[in-house]
Amino acid sequence: ARERTELPVPQFVKVEGTSEREAVDVTRYLKGFPGKPIEPQKLGRALTRLTGVGRFDSASYWLKEQDGKAGLLVRVEEKNDAPPMFQTAFEVDGSQAGNVDFTTGTRFTFMDVAGYRSEWRTDLLLGNTYGLQTELYRPFWPESRWFFAPHADASDTTFQIYAKNDPLADYRIYRINIGGDLGYSFGRFSELRVGYAVGSLNTKLRLGTPEIPAVEGRVGQSHLHYQLDHTDDPVIPRRGFSAESNFRWFDQSPGAASSFPSMDLRLGYFHPMTRIVSLFAESEGGSTFGTKSTGIPQFFLGGPLRLSAYGNNEFQGNQYYLFRAGLVRDLLTLPPFVGKKVYAVGAYEIGKMYGVTADSNLPNDVAAGFLAETAVGPFFIGGSVGDSGHRKWFFQLGRVF
Repeated sequence: ARERTELPVPQFVKVEGTSEREAVDVTRYLKGFPGKPIEPQKLGRALTRLTGVGRFDSASYWLKEQDGKAGLLVRVEEKNDAPPMFQTAFEVDGSQAGNVDFTTGTRFTFMDVAGYRSEWRTDLLLGNTYGLQTELYRPFWPESRWFFAPHADASDTTFQIYAKNDPLADYRIYRINIGGDLGYSFGRFSELRVGYAVGSLNTKLRLGTPEIPAVEGRVGQSHLHYQLDHTDDPVIPRRGFSAESNFRWFDQSPGAASSFPSMDLRLGYFHPMTRIVSLFAESEGGSTFGTKSTGIPQFFLGGPLRLSAYGNNEFQGNQYYLFRAGLVRDLLTLPPFVGKKVYAVGAYEIGKMYGVTADSNLPNDVAAGFLAETAVGPFFIGGSVGDSGHRKWFFQLGRVF
């Protein structure tokens, strides 16, 4: 019988493919492996987490002998855009083709500023939304799945309400928040967070008739957030599934009679039928569990991907659901300097906002258009026809983080 060959126990870790300082950090991150028999699955998971922090594109390992001792040789490949990173983005929003909005943004990302695998990310927005948002992500220790994340943000944004294609109200909404999260990462694809944030909310009507209350005051909220993303592309997924859930408990909110809960859930499933055609189904819903006096409404429907034939934020309330199903088909490949591909997209949408008076008990529509992955970001142009006389065309170019 053939004798079983056992792998030697590694006595050291050597890292190649990065700077001396980063090699020291990676070696420290893998300090739990020397002196123990190799567990390929455990080591593979550790290297997978290593490539998920933003600096490295890939990581692999071999056994190496040096000075008569066995060890692990870990080779990493840094990303071309490895941190510190400076990213720019913009969005041209023609959700209401007669009133096009523009927002530009800049993201700054710094790695290891508060220890290995920590990340400090700051977003600056100018245009339809003026805003500043910053968060520091820091694991408890380099190899830990547990992390904490202090964060702060301030924004001044335009919020418009339409009925079909007719503008009803134009608000400015001002928010300031500061808080912190405690979280657990289940891997590269999912994480759970719990935290608290305190700040202020101010809504001001600039034009039109009041559609939501004008409020001003303190906001305090505890929150639980879970996110799972197993899709193959962040912009145009063709395969996989995703889930995101938020539960919030507002201990204070301007205009609310008392504290209240709020929860929303989003699910998505994407499945390729052939090489060029894939189907998708998405659903979402939210509720304040019977609480009506919440100050401003917690949920809004109307606009692209949210009953596309309807006006932006046409429905407001404290409980809703929305379903979308459709297909994506490859049409053509763009020249490399222009972008990647052009797709045809079609979808059926149906939803409901409880507690509002509408022409239809179940608003629904059919939307179709063309989606292109261009060098300056995704570009969509299309139209939608719905019930009770709702129809419009719209376009969007780019996106901001």
